[in-house]
Amino acid sequence: MQNRPQSLFYIIFNVSPSKYNLLQAGSVLEKYKPKFIKNFLFFISSLLLITAFSCTATKNQVYFNNLQKDTTLRNLVSKNYDLKIQKSDLLGITVASLSPDVAFYNAPQNTVGPLSGYQVDENGNISFLKLGILHVEGMTRKELKDTLQSQLVPYLKDVVISVSFLNRHVTMLGAAGSQVLPLVSDNMTILDALASAGDIGQKGKMKNVLVIREKDNSKIFKRINLEDQSVFYSPYYYLQPNDIVYVEPRKVVTPLTAQAAISYVITSISLFVLISKL
Repeated sequence: MQNRPQSLFYIIFNVSPSKYNLLQAGSVLEKYKPKFIKNFLFFISSLLLITAFSCTATKNQVYFNNLQKDTTLRNLVSKNYDLKIQKSDLLGITVASLSPDVAFYNAPQNTVGPLSGYQVDENGNISFLKLGILHVEGMTRKELKDTLQSQLVPYLKDVVISVSFLNRHVTMLGAAGSQVLPLVSDNMTILDALASAGDIGQKGKMKNVLVIREKDNSKIFKRINLEDQSVFYSPYYYLQPNDIVYVEPRKVVTPLTAQAAISYVITSISLFVLISKL
């Protein structure tokens, strides 16, 4: 026959409640009041000590933790695409030439916030000096550069064109901080973005970094493990325009300061001294 679990009454007073009725409860409490106070104070002081020594820092996270020392990774993912010009893109087009009137070709056409450039309209077009309306949607920057250089030959001497995206960006959310980062190059990686945002540190989960990507009117959700070398083989290693990177926050236990630890210990000692006098 199994023993029945002890009641809270028995634990505190070391007396079985079955021996007493309700009329006797008052005298029992009066009789065992010192024992109750002593046990209660002992419980509080023990709890304080446990709290003091359990507040430790979370284990450090390490990038590429399973990567062998002094190794070489082969057949990594490569950036095998050229960014295409899209509607609403703001293009920076710079014209260099030996012609004296070249400055007219560098006058800003559209202003979006603090940026000035050539904004691609809803029809995929831009308006360029001397050339009129140009359909640029779907072109790469190199294709637009070559087109402008060839068509400006009658107007400018030894013309050189450069084309850049001014409003392409990636969005960072979660433990790495909430901010919008300009896509400064075609080769921006997820590590570049995290470094620019201030790193994950101990705030987020390296094993659960989410990349959200738009493709053909759909959204693709892909989770990346930055403690694993597989990130270098992932097509999401290189970020694309309008990607969203979300770092899941991590529950971090705040380390106990020396001052707080001393306070806990002093309080516990004081309670133990008080118990000994009961």
